[in-house]
Parts: sequence; structure tokens; C-alpha cells
Amino acid sequence: MVTVAHEGPIQIIRDNPEVIAQILHTAFDIRIPDDLIIKTTSEEFTQIAPAAYRADNVVEMYRADSSNPTVAVVAETQRRKDPRKRGSWPVYLTTQRARTQCPCYLVVFCHRRSVAEWARKPIEIGHPGFTLTPLVIGPGMGPLVTTPDQATQMPELAVLSRLLDVTPATKEELEITYAALATIESAGHEHAHLYTDLVLEALPTAARHILEEFVATGIADYEFKSDFARRNQAIGRAEGKTEGEAKGLLIVLESRGIEVSDEARERILGCTEEQQVTAWLARAATVESVDELFD
Repeated sequence: MVTVAHEGPIQIIRDNPEVIAQILHTAFDIRIPDDLIIKTTSEEFTQIAPAAYRADNVVEMYRADSSNPTVAVVAETQRRKDPRKRGSWPVYLTTQRARTQCPCYLVVFCHRRSVAEWARKPIEIGHPGFTLTPLVIGPGMGPLVTTPDQATQMPELAVLSRLLDVTPATKEELEITYAALATIESAGHEHAHLYTDLVLEALPTAARHILEEFVATGIADYEFKSDFARRNQAIGRAEGKTEGEAKGLLIVLESRGIEVSDEARERILGCTEEQQVTAWLARAATVESVDELFD
């Protein structure tokens, strides 16, 4: 089973290796030509290195008229500090360089800030000028996708950013995540539901509730197409309508000078049956007390 902590980011790259080019450009200002063909080649890579030195994923980028890669990227997910990686990461990169004879980069995904800070430290090989500084994506580095509109253009990058907690899970950031997830699902992506599950699992409880509310109400112009999400949206919209009528009922009662106790207010606002609230609203114009409303 795919786990958030390790396989989530790698699964996204396997599904859409173009996200690596977006990461290099957005996070590290390394520009990749738009005309390159990008594909994941991790299985080929593992065949040229001993088992102890196998990377999580490798992405290679080709020109249309060439069978030799122009750029290669080794991608790793690191959950904890592991001194052995400072020995194996250079092996990954130099082995890939020896095979492809092209510029090679190491990108490391970290879920915890302390691990990200550790992973960013330069690795001194010993030979003069031979130092490897990993390119790290993780908490606290700042946003990679800044608006919901950008998220619709780079949805996998937005989801990856959320899985790695690149920015705090504020309501504004979760709207960006929602736009990305809705875009992926609307496109009919085979792993759309998996991505949603991964994000929900990665979020703290309060943030998860905010995202679930977005799914239920269908904010902005982004809409999920799955039956599950559509049901949530329909329920959310119905609840929103009922809540609005309940508030309108209280306004009518107060405008007529009818006293509403805290208990009655709680009963009115807590009612989720649209027909009941509509019936109360119809009576509100003629009743003389709130008790009469409930009779």
C-alpha cells in the first residue's frame, strides 16, 4: 500500500515525471527546455547499481531526436536523518552521470523540517571542488504554487507541496490544494482518489476538516466529478441552504419582538431538516411566542 511518508511523493513522480521539471524551475531556478520528453526510468537505473545503492526514482529528459538523455534527476524521499545517505547519495548521482553522460541532479523530499535542514547540508567528498549539496523540498521552504489558478496548471506540484508540508496548512493554502485535487479528478486521472486520500491522511485534524468542507461545498469554480464528492457537495449545499433559512427565521422572530431563548436558538440553528425549518419560517409571521412556533 502506498504510504504518505515515503511512497506518496514518488508515486506522483512516477505518474507525472514532468513535475520534476516544475520543481527544478520553481524551487531552484534550474530551467529545463520545454521541448524535452520526460520519463521515469527508475527500473533501468536499479539494474546498474547494487541493491544497497538503489534510488527511489530516476527521471530522464530527452530531446525528440535523441536517444541519449539531456538531463537526469535522482529523486529520494527521506523520512529521518540517516548518516549512511551522505555516502550513498553521491553514488546515486555519479552512477547516473557515468551512465548518461549528462547533467544530473539530486532532489530529496523531506516531511519534517529537522530532516530537511539536515539533508540540505553539503556533502564533502574530500576531492577538491567535489561537494554535493542536495536539492531539498520540505517544510518551511516557501510556496511552490501560490494561487488556485496556478494549481490548475500544475496540480501534481501543488499536491506534492501539500504532502511535504512546504507551507503551513492555512485555509488559503488548502484552497490551492483543493483546486489541484479537483483538477486532477476532473481530468479522469486513475489515481485521483489516491491523491485525495494521501492528502487527507497527511493533514492534521483541523486542516482536514477545512479541506473536507471545501469538498462538501464546492468552492470557487473547481468541482470534483466522483460520485463520493458529488454527494458531499450536494449535502453541503443543502445544509448551507437550511442554515441560511434558520438564520432568516431568527431575524423574522427578532424583528417581530418575539423573545428567543438560548435553548430555542440552539434548536433552530441545529436543525438539519430543510422541510422543518421551512415550516417554522412559514409560521414565524403569525406566531406570538417561540413556543407556539414549535407546536
